[in-house]
Amino acid sequence: METWKQHIAANSRHKLLFIKREIEDISFVDVGTELSAAIEHILHEKRLSMVAEEALDKIIDQYTIQDPDIGDYVAIRNIGILFEPALHINLHAKVDSWSRTRVLIIHHEGTIHNHVFFLTTNSETNYSLNLKDITYKTL
Repeated sequence: METWKQHIAANSRHKLLFIKREIEDISFVDVGTELSAAIEHILHEKRLSMVAEEALDKIIDQYTIQDPDIGDYVAIRNIGILFEPALHINLHAKVDSWSRTRVLIIHHEGTIHNHVFFLTTNSETNYSLNLKDITYKTL
């Protein structure tokens, strides 16, 4: 039986996997809910972006799971908040970093076209992530 773990290239610089449907043995963290809860009390403060970034890194670390076959991995869903302009999150840098240090699994409802991930299906560039220099696979 084929498993999602077979799609992880151990020697790849990045270990990024986009999946369209949730997989039974993977526990996903709802980044939108977790990050919203972490920053809701400071939405109007100047340090919002700094606190959001720190909270996001904590969420990723907290939900990273050690797997005997593939090593550390984190599975995230509901990622729309990461594109919010008010948070000033450098999502490309985050995905690049996270997928180098662990397997990063992103559950998405968007599309990938010409190595650009679009959060929505209407190819809006404000809600996109350029993947040209990040190795990834889709399932």
